[in-house]
Amino acid sequence: MLFNSYIFIALFLPVVLVGFFFIGRHVGHRAALVWLVASSFVFYGWGNPRLLLVLVPSIVVNAWVGTRLMRGVSLTARTWLLVLGIGFNLGLLAFFKYAAFILTNVNILVSAGLPVPDAVLPIGISFFTFTQIAYLSDASRGDVRDFSATNYSLFVTFFPHLIAGPIIHHREMMPQFAERDVTRLRAENIAIGMSIFIVGLFKKCVLADVTALWADPVFTAAAAGQRPAPVDAWVGALAFAFQLYFDFSGYSDMAIGLARMFNIVLPLNFDSPYKATNIIEFWRRWHMTLSRFLRDYVYVPLGGNRKGRIRRYVNLLVTMLLGGLWHGAGWTYVIWGALHGFYLLVNHAWHALLSERGRDPRRQRSKLYRLSSLLLTFLAVSVAWVFFRSDNVASALVILKGMIGLNGIVLPSQFVEWAPALQQLVTPADTVPLLGNGTVIGIFEVVELLLLSFVLCWCFPPTQQLSPRQQALALVVGLPFTIQAVLFSHAPSEFIYFQF
Repeated sequence: MLFNSYIFIALFLPVVLVGFFFIGRHVGHRAALVWLVASSFVFYGWGNPRLLLVLVPSIVVNAWVGTRLMRGVSLTARTWLLVLGIGFNLGLLAFFKYAAFILTNVNILVSAGLPVPDAVLPIGISFFTFTQIAYLSDASRGDVRDFSATNYSLFVTFFPHLIAGPIIHHREMMPQFAERDVTRLRAENIAIGMSIFIVGLFKKCVLADVTALWADPVFTAAAAGQRPAPVDAWVGALAFAFQLYFDFSGYSDMAIGLARMFNIVLPLNFDSPYKATNIIEFWRRWHMTLSRFLRDYVYVPLGGNRKGRIRRYVNLLVTMLLGGLWHGAGWTYVIWGALHGFYLLVNHAWHALLSERGRDPRRQRSKLYRLSSLLLTFLAVSVAWVFFRSDNVASALVILKGMIGLNGIVLPSQFVEWAPALQQLVTPADTVPLLGNGTVIGIFEVVELLLLSFVLCWCFPPTQQLSPRQQALALVVGLPFTIQAVLFSHAPSEFIYFQF
């Protein structure tokens, strides 16, 4: 079920919300939580109930291992239980997400002829798997004190975060579920949550889905063997950078807003990442809970920065490679993770060089320096996004070649009309690019829309930093466009992170 679907907005959410507070008031706290767990299972299995055959056993096995880790068993038993639990979770991921990728590449390399499974990827499996791995790791260290089957089930399945995050810690959620007042209707939280949800819906339905109309044709054409010219390639790359930004920002807002309606506060997962002036800062702002997980459960256990500079750089590269693979089983995701690992390595090396020369890398510099750093960071991120979006490595390289002019210099006819002297230097194209509905948009309209995206990303604060009055203003401005986009869309589009 999608947050931006009719069935969710008009039926599921009102019924679950009313039922939660009604049961909490007239039956009891625990019954209301059970209602929310059951509703979350319905939400997850709505399109394909068979997916529950993966989610439910995952919860049962992890709950069983977690309870035994909390019983004060010996260090050896605790170690083996943790290995068992993590192995089970990684086994689920390996089978459903990576088996086909691994076996396909083995068959290519050694002509093994191994059968490749055609398993349906359970939506959100990476999120609920990582959430439970973190829980088991904390339980093995003694950080988990008590267990409730209802609270644990809700911790994993709570529908606002179940499919696309954030990746939550038990200490952030369990105390909130245990609060007796969580089932008491609070008008303020309903209003705030609804405002944040609608702002997120606006980002998804109006901003992300519109920029997708510019990005998709370019990437589809490249996958079909066409060679985009520079303008087409740059439009496609920048459009996808903004599509992903608004899509994930919108989902993050909607998740936080939905949880707030139920008196639950989710951790922030998105903090204007395109305002970052270096890659280190970017990963502190983009998918913040994934960055936290990779830091706490991969980078630090590998040794972090405690074993010398070279080892630190190796740990960074390994962590980001695993982060790339977490997003998907494909060489494009591996390259995307490797690029970000390389970016982080260069960024840390640059900071180390500045520190050795007695200059604080965190010190505020001139506006020109910060602007240059911001643009360089955005450019590096956008180049990496090309691999993230492309169907395969070959089509990604075709787009990157187009961006630097290796596919030939072709300009839109509007450029030539504006500067006739260009006609002697290039072969003009008619228009760029084709929109998804078959209509054509002029290049200057594209530029205006991309500039608007830049302004929205760089000049406005995150939704969570808006005051109640600013949230209300954003709601009033964005609501008409959101209603129009939802009502007149043929079918709600999936969030990009649903595939992970």
